[in-house]
Amino acid sequence: MKRPLLVLLLIAPIYVLADCRDLAPDRGVPVASEGEWMLATLNLWRLRNAVKDTDLDSPLPPKRVEQRLDAIARFITTHLQAPHALVLQEVENRALLDSLAERLAASGYRYRSVLIEGNDPSGMDVGLLYRAPVVLDNPRALFAAEPFQGHPLYSRPPLRVSLQAPMKADLVIVHLRSARDLASSRVFEKRRRQAARLAQWVGNQTGPVIVAGDFNSTWGAGRFSDSYRQFALAGLFNVWQALEPSERYSYRYRCRPQALDHVWLSPTLKHRLKAVAVSRGNAGRYKSLYGTDGVSPVSDHDALVVYFER
Repeated sequence: MKRPLLVLLLIAPIYVLADCRDLAPDRGVPVASEGEWMLATLNLWRLRNAVKDTDLDSPLPPKRVEQRLDAIARFITTHLQAPHALVLQEVENRALLDSLAERLAASGYRYRSVLIEGNDPSGMDVGLLYRAPVVLDNPRALFAAEPFQGHPLYSRPPLRVSLQAPMKADLVIVHLRSARDLASSRVFEKRRRQAARLAQWVGNQTGPVIVAGDFNSTWGAGRFSDSYRQFALAGLFNVWQALEPSERYSYRYRCRPQALDHVWLSPTLKHRLKAVAVSRGNAGRYKSLYGTDGVSPVSDHDALVVYFER
């Protein structure tokens, strides 16, 4: 009985949550201007299929999977203006990304997918959808075998790809450890170690780097912000700084705005940065999200979008 009781305790509070009050109106981001290309990051809130692969997997009914994919494809084309590179977190497998790409192709956008299976016991991974003019090669997982107290340091190892066009840079996609059980010294140290290890890697690179994804941490004081501070030592530019303070959030924790999703740039890339935008319509809509299994809205995160000069 222990496991069902635990599941009940984890799930029950969700259904008493309501959508937050005074939310920003639903809105998309601007279309890229001529001579610009777009990179966006979005957590897809456990995009999973209809097959139970592990004890921690919670498959959806097949019809619901199709509805979710349709809704996400619409969100990408309407709210996000079909970004040229879409960094994704919480995707179960590459087949789901390919199914998403098929739907986007029906709307005239021909995407390719990248995903390398990681260590997450519930099956969640990071991935990438990209289309012309983006050209990349050599996808590989960073630190996939690096240990931490008898387990992998990264449940979802950072995914590194080499951008060749429209500019040269290493793009690293991340989804760092959540803050659940943050009072635990083990969780706190794992979060710190993940961020510090990635910051160390960035510091050893000789070329420009873009690091994008869900860091599960943000600026401020206290244990929750520690991993953000560890990674900030890498010396990169955080694109949230290009937005007004009132816009600097992508998530709502108990309705309080937080910037969990980040895009960091090597200082040498700042001259290519033309604009930054964030979508609205996902974060803070708890009841709607759980009530539709992620069909409307499609995520608990808003999307952070960066516009670069080609």
